Amino acid sequence: MTDRVVTTAGDWALASDGIQWMLMRRHRRPKKDTWDPIWFVHSTRDVLALGMREKGVEPGTADLLLSGLPATFDQWKASLPGLAEGEK
Repeated sequence: MTDRVVTTAGDWALASDGIQWMLMRRHRRPKKDTWDPIWFVHSTRDVLALGMREKGVEPGTADLLLSGLPATFDQWKASLPGLAEGEK
C-alpha cells in the first residue's frame, strides 16, 4: 500500500502508510511546501488523539482530523474499499 492522506486541517494532516497512522505537519518552504511525518501510531484513536495533543495540534483541529475514524487503526484499515487482500 502506498502512503495515503486521510484528511487535512490547516497545517496538519493524518495519513497512513498501510502499517500505521502518520501525523503530518506542513512546513512552508520558499519553493514548495512539504508535509513531514512527525508522529506514528498503530494503535487506537485515543492514543492518536494523545499524540496530537503532545505535538501541539489545537483541539478543534484534532477533532477535525479524528472525525469519523473508528476506534483502532486495524478497524480503519479493514474498512477501506478496494484494497487487494495482500495489502490489508
